[in-house]
Amino acid sequence: MLIVMSDLHLAESKSLSLSGAQFNHNLPARVYQEYFRAIAESLDDGVVPEVDLALAGDIFELTRSALWLEDSLRPYGHLDDIAQGSAQEAKIMAVLSAIAEDERVAETLQIIRGLENVFQRPTRVHYIPGNHDRLANATPAVRSAVRTLLGMGESAEPFENQYLHPFDGQPGVLVRHGHEYDPNNFGVNLRTESSLPVIMPAEWYKRPVLGDITTLELAARLPKVFKDYYTDAGILKQTPLLVLYQRIMEFDNVRPANALMNFLFSTPGLSRDETWRYLEPVFKGIRDDIARDVKLKQQFLTMGALVDMPLFSLKVLLDKRIWKRSIPFWVFARMIESLSGKYKLGTLMDMIKKEDCLSASESSINCIVSGHTHSPTVELLQASGGRQRYYLNSGTFRNVITTAPDQQSFGRLRSRARVLIYGPGEKNPEYTRETGWSFDYSSNFGYGSEV
Repeated sequence: MLIVMSDLHLAESKSLSLSGAQFNHNLPARVYQEYFRAIAESLDDGVVPEVDLALAGDIFELTRSALWLEDSLRPYGHLDDIAQGSAQEAKIMAVLSAIAEDERVAETLQIIRGLENVFQRPTRVHYIPGNHDRLANATPAVRSAVRTLLGMGESAEPFENQYLHPFDGQPGVLVRHGHEYDPNNFGVNLRTESSLPVIMPAEWYKRPVLGDITTLELAARLPKVFKDYYTDAGILKQTPLLVLYQRIMEFDNVRPANALMNFLFSTPGLSRDETWRYLEPVFKGIRDDIARDVKLKQQFLTMGALVDMPLFSLKVLLDKRIWKRSIPFWVFARMIESLSGKYKLGTLMDMIKKEDCLSASESSINCIVSGHTHSPTVELLQASGGRQRYYLNSGTFRNVITTAPDQQSFGRLRSRARVLIYGPGEKNPEYTRETGWSFDYSSNFGYGSEV
């Protein structure tokens, strides 16, 4: 049986704390404990000799950490340029260690390392780096550290960028992270390709992408600059600043991404004008930092798939000659919308249908699984001659900020998706008709208070 999980985004919590008070986005370890326990109990009634767990990317939040902003080192470089024993490698290891030391993360990793005892059968862990943990493949030392944290055994070999789960000795399931379908977060714009190979060149995964930059220079820098400008003591003294800081810290959890600005400007107790009065000097500081750094400015303008109006808006925003003293709200709103959007399911399906394994009739792959979008879903790709092929999105294990249809009001949900795939001869307790293979898929969203 194959379990697929993605987008845990295990993160460090100390670098953006306020005088020691942390905003911890990691789910409590008991969520994972209950998740695996429920799966283990379902296996008692079925014939499942062994378990494979595919961790399909964005497991460790290596890019979005304010620890990178303490010096000139940055996470958006080519992996081949990160040398063993270098300062860059040491920084990656420091971020990884800070993540692992978080109390919730430490307990979660301990659960993953002990899964063989939970399932009471041989259990293998497969790890596929995503765009937020691309750096996990940087050097032998980093790869060894990641394997140790996940209980995968000792090895410094590069992680594969996909996992092919076998059915009777032939590939039956293709697992990717899914950033391959998103040109702003992958090293090659595959939208221009007519087909996608199952095994893509490792070089494509080594390249820095626009998403690396926006994740750090906007999502992580925003709360840091806010803290630096207003100070910890100042934020804690003024309720509007504290509520707005919390809003900023939740920025990356908002779905859909084009609602980000509405989320900020619906901060409880603040009008839009008041919110912008607090935020404008912070945004201006971030803009000035980017505009002054010629290399960084060029990377913003040339990486990814920005064209037409989004690219023009970004060029206008980074032109310091135009906005010397103040920045209109609409300029930053347009930039955030341009840089933060992820593809809708319809566009994603256009990319998935290009997969070579779907067009080749001799292909044994019946299922494609990916994450990345944080949008759990099931889609039928093909049905012919009694054979069905499916696409599954493994969603996220994350607190999600969801929006009303008018994108003017917001709520909080806890998201987790259960993806279990059974091969030939394995009994799926939820599905008894003989099909050769089957899957058990459920998307769980929870609402309620937490102490």
